[in-house]
Amino acid sequence: MCKSNKSLNQYYKTGNYKGFYKIRERVYKLSAKTHLTFSNGEKELFASGQFIEEALIKIFAQIDEIIAVKELSETKDDVHCP
Repeated sequence: MCKSNKSLNQYYKTGNYKGFYKIRERVYKLSAKTHLTFSNGEKELFASGQFIEEALIKIFAQIDEIIAVKELSETKDDVHCP
């Protein structure tokens, strides 16, 4: 199964993705775009796409990037140099 499909399945089952949840969804009919806003209580992320799934995949990529950077910074803090 594709990574984006796993992400979508996780989101649809739980209603959130890695601690982020949807706070706003807006569909613009003239431009045929869906605009989503996700938050974890501290940070807000925005993405848009022609379909809701496209916008969700873009949001999930942003969330994965934020978590990867956070984990990388935590591992750098844990490294002790003699």
